[in-house]
Amino acid sequence: MSSDNSKNMSVTVGSIKVRVVKDVITKQQVDVIVNSSNCRLELKKGRASKALLDAAGDVIQTECDIYPNGIQNGEIAITSGGQLSCKAIYHGALSKYSGPQDEQTLANLIKSCLDQANSDGFQTMAIPALGTGFLSYPVPTVARITLDCINNCSATSLQEVLVVIFTTEDDCYQTFLTEAKKYIPKAKSPGKKLPPQTTPNSCKIGPMTVEVVVTTLNSVHADVIVCSGPKDLNLTNGSLSKSLLEAAGDGLQEELDSSYPNGIDFGECAISKGYNLPCKSVYHGTLPKWGSSTPDPSFILKKFMVECLKEANNHAMKSIAFPTLGLGALHFPAHQSAKLMAQGLREFNNSHRRITIGISKVIIFVYSEMKDSGKIQTTFLNELTGESAPSGKKSVFSVKIGGVPVTVKVGNITIEKVDVLVNSVSTKLGLTSGSAGAIASAAGPGLANELTTNNPNGVKYGELVVTAGHDIANVKEIYHGALLPWYSKRAGGTKPPDDILEEFILECLQKANTNGHKSIAFPALGTGFLKFPTDVASACMVSSFSKFCQETKNKSVSEIRVVLYEGADNLKQLEKAFQDEFSQLSGETTDTSGSDDVKKKSSKPHHIHLRRRVPTAPPQRGTKAYLEWKYREDARTPPYWSKFTSKKKLKDWNLQVQSGAAHMEKVDQKTHQCIEAAFRSSMGNAQIVSIHRIENVELFLKYSDECQRLFRKAIVEGELLPLHKVSGSNAKTMQHLDQTMQVHTHPEINEYYFFHGTKPENVPVITGQGLDNRLAYAGLLGTGVYGAEDAVKSNGYTGADTNGCRPMFLMRMCLGDIYMTSKSSSGIRRPPCKKCGLQVCNAHQELFDSVVASFAYREFVVYDRSQSYPEYLIWYQ
Repeated sequence: MSSDNSKNMSVTVGSIKVRVVKDVITKQQVDVIVNSSNCRLELKKGRASKALLDAAGDVIQTECDIYPNGIQNGEIAITSGGQLSCKAIYHGALSKYSGPQDEQTLANLIKSCLDQANSDGFQTMAIPALGTGFLSYPVPTVARITLDCINNCSATSLQEVLVVIFTTEDDCYQTFLTEAKKYIPKAKSPGKKLPPQTTPNSCKIGPMTVEVVVTTLNSVHADVIVCSGPKDLNLTNGSLSKSLLEAAGDGLQEELDSSYPNGIDFGECAISKGYNLPCKSVYHGTLPKWGSSTPDPSFILKKFMVECLKEANNHAMKSIAFPTLGLGALHFPAHQSAKLMAQGLREFNNSHRRITIGISKVIIFVYSEMKDSGKIQTTFLNELTGESAPSGKKSVFSVKIGGVPVTVKVGNITIEKVDVLVNSVSTKLGLTSGSAGAIASAAGPGLANELTTNNPNGVKYGELVVTAGHDIANVKEIYHGALLPWYSKRAGGTKPPDDILEEFILECLQKANTNGHKSIAFPALGTGFLKFPTDVASACMVSSFSKFCQETKNKSVSEIRVVLYEGADNLKQLEKAFQDEFSQLSGETTDTSGSDDVKKKSSKPHHIHLRRRVPTAPPQRGTKAYLEWKYREDARTPPYWSKFTSKKKLKDWNLQVQSGAAHMEKVDQKTHQCIEAAFRSSMGNAQIVSIHRIENVELFLKYSDECQRLFRKAIVEGELLPLHKVSGSNAKTMQHLDQTMQVHTHPEINEYYFFHGTKPENVPVITGQGLDNRLAYAGLLGTGVYGAEDAVKSNGYTGADTNGCRPMFLMRMCLGDIYMTSKSSSGIRRPPCKKCGLQVCNAHQELFDSVVASFAYREFVVYDRSQSYPEYLIWYQ
């Protein structure tokens, strides 16, 4: 390893060799180079990307132009290396740094590059200090995130990453060196006696190394030690907690008495300092005894474990140590405790696919004093490594769709006796990762030779390529396709990744049918390096199966299989996801899981629709049938949302996010232009700095509920009088918005976009909690949420930040039944009665839903804050 004054430093980070070098990135002899670009992929703009373009040639700009809508921040576009020696270039986009909220986007971008490199089978990568130039990301932050992402990367092919700092950036280079040094193993003191414990036995779950050791409490060293004890947190009342207190000292009990005077409930996590223990913090919890009916001990144990992992990750802890939870006085069987703790670890890992996991080590310690401690250790290791299931018994369940059996099983896809196997490859036809590697190995070298000979330029996303089965017995053909990673929402064109997946699966089935094949087997497409959520992938696959089986006549395909890899970290989630999809199909379900003699058929077929069924055309807009369809449909996010996509129900998304969580996404060029046109129509030469879309699942669910209330009202009480008939004209805002924005609003309930100005300090509250009229001063029409069709009207309510920038929201409002007035009344707290027009009426039930007034400007007011949704945030000067 070289000194700090050299231009080369090497260290192993996770399983990957990392070299920090001061050089020009285009000179690096690597498989792939990462480039910092802009959302429009205009490589001539930006010092780094222009230098790359000059070195690689115009061909890479031409290849970037195949992304007609560009990419969004945090996504990547992939081109060849052009005239450079590298095989590919990953072009990523970031916005200008505005605060810590941008750091997750940076982490997502780096993780995307690493995952894509593994998916493409690349071994070496060069990456710059992303964002540290014009975009103004803090260099220490970028260094930390870059090395952290590499450390958490589950590498299959990637062996070396070069972090390349430009030759003149001395301070940046030194900062990266300092960060890299943290990963140099510390030398052990020669005379220091190691604590008495057995050699750790470990496995990997995502980026976390999980060790199961037999040891004593005093020998456990971690950033966090977890303790299960009594609900009142009196640590003298439990054997483990008492040992912990004796080792930590009285300060531990004093802190708990002060911070948690009423104790804690089952599943909750109390946090204290470590005091004399070899840790930074202690996480305390309490569990019910095994066999209790309320609360469920299994649910509480897993909930507590996941909560501890979340807390540790949120507090940037690198290691956490758990005892064998539930064993001893709580009477949990060892195999149940092991199973639940393994499930908790996998659940935490799978729920953090898009969030950096900073925890690198998890220790599960078995007390050496426990009887059969060695057997307990083996039980936990077997559960963690997936070796606890009895050999020869694989989970199998199936359903008939249109008369065709569709079976999901756990096993090895290469030994299935089917006519056709389906394989996921990279656009460069890489065969190194996941099921592709297994298929390539079983098929022999002839497979790769046929692929590359017939497709020298690789394949496009979603394109189907057919080869022979080669050395795989009984397989006549293999269907290969390149699928878009879940994190690259728009790379390669306008279709989202899940649509490409569905279309590819359907094409495979149609091709097999055309070629007269009888059986076809799929892996769990998209759920490995492509990072699809398990429920989305399963919904896509079952939706395609359903469309093929129900719409195809003269089918030769008489059997469809999905083979789940038995070593997958997310195996249990995959099984559940497919079972959930199958449970909503009409047909006969067969369950052959468990023991050999358990083979049963449901006595009653299911008659529930698919969660993501084959889309049917909605009734014609403006009809009563359409209103009923909108009232009954499962609410989803708009189809143009990028993080919380419309492929899942709003209620499903809402179970996965914290209250107030809002994702900010920079809008695409087309959306920016039409919002800017609406804004400038009354604001003249004001300069827009940025426009971001606000994706807040909780708020949009409340707004959707209000919209469905108004759809019901229009059905039951009759058609709502449209705005232009009430007030003389439609909202001027809508005249400037593109049809792709208008089509997702509903004039049937008088839903339109309006502007709303505010002060900079209110922006975080509004994006997280919405517009709250309860906190507003009474205006000319009382205490409501006000909207304006002219941005100049809203401008009067804004304020400037220290940079001279002002915030304004473009929000959706569903006005419903409109009350029109030309008089002001600051006492209005709700819309007036429809029968008599009184503000407070005890004689009638029917109320208007909003108030519109014509003053110098028209004003639009709702008095239920859920009738508004702040969807776009505009910053301007």
